[in-house]
Amino acid sequence: MQPILFCSRCRGMRVGWNGRYVSHCVTCEEWISKSSKLLAVTVLSAVLVLGFPSRSDSVFSGGSPEESVRAVFQGPLLALADPAVRSIETFLQRYEVDESQRSRVAESIVCSARKYNLNPRLIASIMIVESRANPFAISGRDSVGIMQIHLPTWGRTADREGINLLKIEDNVDFGARILRDYVHQFGVWDGVKRYKGRISEDPDSQRSAEEYLNKVQGVYGFQQPIASAANLLQ
Repeated sequence: MQPILFCSRCRGMRVGWNGRYVSHCVTCEEWISKSSKLLAVTVLSAVLVLGFPSRSDSVFSGGSPEESVRAVFQGPLLALADPAVRSIETFLQRYEVDESQRSRVAESIVCSARKYNLNPRLIASIMIVESRANPFAISGRDSVGIMQIHLPTWGRTADREGINLLKIEDNVDFGARILRDYVHQFGVWDGVKRYKGRISEDPDSQRSAEEYLNKVQGVYGFQQPIASAANLLQ
């Protein structure tokens, strides 16, 4: 027996899925109205599905939630960065320090400057003269790293304290510590001369120290007495 089918508009009964029933459904205004609504809902659903990215395209794909949040808020976070670090980054950019390491170097400089109460720009200037901020620089006089720590003089101390002279943070901190001691003992500019190495009474040694100081002051932009560390670290 064929099923009895109802038309919801005219309430008329049709027997089976025959041609007359199908023809009636197509021309029935109630069916057309319902079909139009169904079509509209289908189109709207398709737009909503296609209009939003899938999980694979979301900011949380390919990394941890912390990385995704950091990517989304990168602009505001950079805007809130330490102004002292931003200042040193700009200074390093002027001397074409590797962009991939610039922020790390700047943070290391500012951290050590605060730790030892030094002018961060002075540390950066010595770094530029010594190695052009190359963390893997090795000189012919056995000086190593970004601040060119002299191994015959400081190597044993570095080994004893577990200082990795090829690590940016360790090398900057150790160099700043050495500079701090010289500055306390001899004053700022004579301390910078001593950072270069031992100064003897020989005229060539004196001239070499003066040339080194002139280079550091030239990088620093020396025009007036050096600014205090407190002002540059604010």
